[in-house]
Amino acid sequence: MEQGAPDTATRIQVLRRASATFLLLALISAGVMYLLFEVQASARTSATRDRQEELVAVGQQWIRDELASVTSDTRYLARLHTLRRWLDSGDPAARREMAEKYRVLAEVKARYERIRLIDVEGQEQVRVDWSPGSAAVVPESPLRGRWDRDDLDAVLGLEPGEVHVSRLDPGIPPGAPGSPGGPTIRFSAPVRDARGSGRGAVVLDYPGTRLLGGIEALAVGRLGQRWLLDEDGQWLPGPNAVGQRESAGTSPGGPSFADAYPEAWERIRGGAGSGQLLTDHGLFTYARITAATPPVSHPAGSVPQPVALAPTWILVAHVPAPVLARQVDEVARSFIIASVALGLLLAGVSLVIARHGARRRLDQARIREREARFSALLESAPDAVIITSTAGQIMLVNAQTEQLFGHPRDSLIGQSIEILVPEALRADHVRYRAEYAGRPSTRPMGVGLDLRALRADGTECPVEISLNPVQTDGEMLVVAEVRDVSAQRMAEQRIRELNARLAADNAELVELNKELEAFTYSVSHELRGPLWAIDQFCRALDEDCADGLGPAGLAHLARVREGTRRMSQVVEDLLSLAHITRADLSLEDVDLYALAHQVTDTLREEASARRVDLKIASGPSVRADPRLMRIVLENLLGNAWKFTAGRDEAHIEFGHCAIDHQLAFYVRDDGVGFDSAEGHQLFRVFQRLDYAREFPGSGIGLATVERIIHKHGGHIWATGQVERGATFYFTVG
Repeated sequence: MEQGAPDTATRIQVLRRASATFLLLALISAGVMYLLFEVQASARTSATRDRQEELVAVGQQWIRDELASVTSDTRYLARLHTLRRWLDSGDPAARREMAEKYRVLAEVKARYERIRLIDVEGQEQVRVDWSPGSAAVVPESPLRGRWDRDDLDAVLGLEPGEVHVSRLDPGIPPGAPGSPGGPTIRFSAPVRDARGSGRGAVVLDYPGTRLLGGIEALAVGRLGQRWLLDEDGQWLPGPNAVGQRESAGTSPGGPSFADAYPEAWERIRGGAGSGQLLTDHGLFTYARITAATPPVSHPAGSVPQPVALAPTWILVAHVPAPVLARQVDEVARSFIIASVALGLLLAGVSLVIARHGARRRLDQARIREREARFSALLESAPDAVIITSTAGQIMLVNAQTEQLFGHPRDSLIGQSIEILVPEALRADHVRYRAEYAGRPSTRPMGVGLDLRALRADGTECPVEISLNPVQTDGEMLVVAEVRDVSAQRMAEQRIRELNARLAADNAELVELNKELEAFTYSVSHELRGPLWAIDQFCRALDEDCADGLGPAGLAHLARVREGTRRMSQVVEDLLSLAHITRADLSLEDVDLYALAHQVTDTLREEASARRVDLKIASGPSVRADPRLMRIVLENLLGNAWKFTAGRDEAHIEFGHCAIDHQLAFYVRDDGVGFDSAEGHQLFRVFQRLDYAREFPGSGIGLATVERIIHKHGGHIWATGQVERGATFYFTVG
């Protein structure tokens, strides 16, 4: 229960906050939804108005274009040259040619029920009838009787070029003389001979169904009804004839439009040429239409085109009031559904907002904690840290920055990073910074760039800089770590100087060694001749004067020859050492264990009476010069053989082992050994330890071994104890 109480209080608090939030959002949303409803309903009505105006304008233009085209055809037929020729000559061939031209026009246009030529007596002279798909000239014999005299007189009274357009009215019942049947508009023009005398009329019967059908074709899929009215408010051609084809499928009540919609008719009759009005019966859009074409401007001296005489009609588009009301109702239903859905959504959102309020505050506390931790890390950084924008504006620095550059922190914030760049390098730095902003990447310290920074006191210091781009919300920042490397650069300069001195000393040492080797070789070579001469003269004295020298003299002579022999051996060893130093390596795979067997076989032959326990292992080959490696083994195994001469049974071993993960070979014996404290003298030329002087040797063999091993890139060292033996280790490569 103790844990449940806080949970209950939290839930109640969340519900209260959710309720308050929901009420506020609901009020705001209700106002917004009402405004949106008004805007949408008005937009729907405006769209309907615009579509109706567009429909009436298109229909008006279509009717005008259609009637103008028919008027033009009528003028054309009344002015045919063939017609004038027939009127003047009465030539039957001219009549046939004229009739053929009437037929061609009727077939090409495909919109005239009948084309006729009426003479001054009202008698048909030429007639072309249209049947579905083609036009045909009617022979002279079936031509009907006279045309109405009043109609003919009205046409003959027109000025040249004028065209008479009849009302859209059946006029003569179908089957009567001159009647094409069905609602018709007749276009008539006077025919005159060369003297200007009236000789008859050209009559084109245009089907009213085509005109009315064209209006309906333009209105396919549109709302409401379309009507064509005369100036008396009657539906054309006759009461309700057009209304029966209206898209809504209903006919207006009453014998005429003026009777069915009196308010609308009064406003249309007294209004402008076109307009739009809204009454209790709905939306009416209208435009007046006449077959006449308005006069057009002509160049000076030209003959203006006469205006056709025609009735005026009114094209009306009607959207009933219930249709308009349904449009508003549809918008209202959509908004009601949207309002309910929005209310549910707002309730859920309010609950989520309330439930996450505490979590948001907790997150904010965590963010503050992280910011404090970041600030602590920034301040504890050993290097100067500068955070800038991609434009180079300083956003944040740490204490090390103040210490390195000598600028107070507040004076750096907001400044350009170029304030810390020497004056001579600022222009280049701006270009480098722009290039980095275009292709940001992490650049670690120590990339070999020679960079310098400017302190507040005007002094410069060498620095290393690492750059790291950091993407934040909507902006990329650059974190620069700056390290003063003045001490490091001084140390590097000192190291370079020492290396230069060391290189010079090494070169000098190499040159001295070469000179010493050359001197040694030269001296050794020069001593060989005198030593050989001394040895030969002593031998001659021994052979020729032995009786006269006596025992003492012979003993002295023997000591001279022994010294000469030893000196000759030293000279030979020096010459060998000098030769090895200058010799080039000829590397190949060498089996050291096979060489060891060859060397020990020779040693056994020279001292076959000795008892020696000799152990030679087997192992891998090495890449070395076989001639020089034989010298190495002859010296090491020879020394082991020599320094174990005082043992009743000597023990000598040659093998290999791994030392510091490297293959090492060794020669071990149980001879006189040596003191490890004096081991560093073993490989020096002419250096022999005191207890080794009783054994033969020149003190050059181990020095020769060391040089051979060094030429192979290896190392040699030794361990031992006096009277307990010694072990010599060496590596190759």
